[in-house]
Amino acid sequence: MKTFITTLIIFLFTQILTAQDKYLINTNRIWLPINNFGVLADVSIFNKSGGLLDDKQFLYSAGFFLSGKNSDTIWTNGVASASSIADYQPGNVDSNQYDPRNAIYEITPLPAFNSTWQKYRFAVQIGAKFYDGNADGIYNPVDLNGNGQWDPNEDRPDIIGDFTAWCAYNDGVPGSTRRYKNNPLGIEIHQTLFSYNNYNTADARSATFFVRYKIFNTGKVSQTLDSVYFGAWSDTDIGSIGDAYMDDLAGCDTVNNAGYIYNDGDDADWGVNPPAHFIKILQGPYAYIPGVTFIDHNLNGDFDPGVDTPLDTAKNRRGPVLGVDLFPGAKNLGITSYMFYISSSIVQGDPANSREARNYLLGRAANGQLLNPCGWGVVLGGVNCNLVNPIFAYSGDPVTQVGWLSNFPSDYRQIVSTGPFKLKVGQPIDIIVAHIAARGVSSLNSVYWGKAYNNTLQQFYNSNFVSMPLSVEEEENLVLSDYKLYQNYPNPFSSGGGSAYGGNSVTTIKFSIPSSTEYQSVQQNVNLKIYDILGNEVAVLVNEPKSPGTYEIKWDASGQASGIYFYQLRAGKFIDTKKMILLR
Repeated sequence: MKTFITTLIIFLFTQILTAQDKYLINTNRIWLPINNFGVLADVSIFNKSGGLLDDKQFLYSAGFFLSGKNSDTIWTNGVASASSIADYQPGNVDSNQYDPRNAIYEITPLPAFNSTWQKYRFAVQIGAKFYDGNADGIYNPVDLNGNGQWDPNEDRPDIIGDFTAWCAYNDGVPGSTRRYKNNPLGIEIHQTLFSYNNYNTADARSATFFVRYKIFNTGKVSQTLDSVYFGAWSDTDIGSIGDAYMDDLAGCDTVNNAGYIYNDGDDADWGVNPPAHFIKILQGPYAYIPGVTFIDHNLNGDFDPGVDTPLDTAKNRRGPVLGVDLFPGAKNLGITSYMFYISSSIVQGDPANSREARNYLLGRAANGQLLNPCGWGVVLGGVNCNLVNPIFAYSGDPVTQVGWLSNFPSDYRQIVSTGPFKLKVGQPIDIIVAHIAARGVSSLNSVYWGKAYNNTLQQFYNSNFVSMPLSVEEEENLVLSDYKLYQNYPNPFSSGGGSAYGGNSVTTIKFSIPSSTEYQSVQQNVNLKIYDILGNEVAVLVNEPKSPGTYEIKWDASGQASGIYFYQLRAGKFIDTKKMILLR
């Protein structure tokens, strides 16, 4: 028996030695090489690199920035290859980066107990999570009853998608060799990239992959790293023929927690319908905020279970097998800023030091000043540029030509940020990012569909990655496992006679109430209100208990000024807000 086990271990270890310091994801119309340093797309495989959609480049490189404070010292690190930021190396903190276990582990769900499940033993040795079916604390994926299927009393890897790739890396690159010269802080990240083979196959306008970053502070330098911001970063290049990547624009969708890069029109590489690349913060970090997410009875600034009163609950959705972690007294943060930069720009170029990089994460220019919407880009649609929030760059809608818009085509790099939060020893933070490549019939139509899929993906996430829609049109078939606030229709809407938006001032707002949810155990009051762009309450459409089901409420905006409005649904602890536009 011992000889058999030894032989098996040697065989498995030999398999690990064969490759996987880099790996190719080729699914869901996306061709994406990655490595175990945290780099996405900017990795050479088969003498080819970059992220491809339909065999054409839409993404040059992607990764992230992290910045925070260690006592009063500001630090910034990250993985942003196009900006020469390469601060992470394979494996756990203080491990030998050349340890063969520090690989990329592909995990496939079928057949059960396949070779990828067995190789995953080595991932578990360096910290990967797994489903412990027999509750013995040991990962041992064995078909106990011999039925050829996985059963809940049997171990299995942490699988979310039809395809999953896991690796671990840490910030152990010596400060002397880094661009910003920051020393390692003992930060470790376990990265899970996952996708779905049949996601949107019925609808060729979108392709998506997801990245989960589990971020650890190992305590090597400090027990707490404070004021931390995470920025999902990309150098999105839509097209690679000649200078096709130089005609891109940037935008931000604050309602859907996303930033995006799109083309200014026809493209030399893509033709008349280039795609748009969206980065969506699907699950933000959890943060404890006194007076907002909990009542701080002992006034110590920290949430103390049994002492303080929780006002909100953050969630870590880990898929249908591992379930949902709840963090009473905290909430998941959305995007807190969006910023762009251009490599060749003297004013808004590659961040030259740790402070400039942090300024971008805070939604500021490299020099720390706020961008002036009245001077950067253009503000259209009757919106007062002085009232636009400057930390969300280019937050208007290029489809309707309303709000703050980018009007200078170039080679943009984008950062979609969320924070601040704390990195404490023993309290890892999970952040889930969705990358969406949307392609419609024109550049602006690609933006339209990208925004539509952002909304669909949020519902998919809310179902804990269970109710997977095949297209935007099938969003109606989602299981009502959570509250849902839909985009109003028509949007924009108008009271002008003969308008393309309906010719009247009525729009419809739809929302759904689940039959059971973590937010409620009994019927709760539902409140639906309209606010103008300054936050003034304009109308109360619903303020009463509602039974489970889907409702449609009409709002007649007669007498209201044209512009941007927000509608907000509240039910118990659930709150969601969306934007709509009234034109005249």
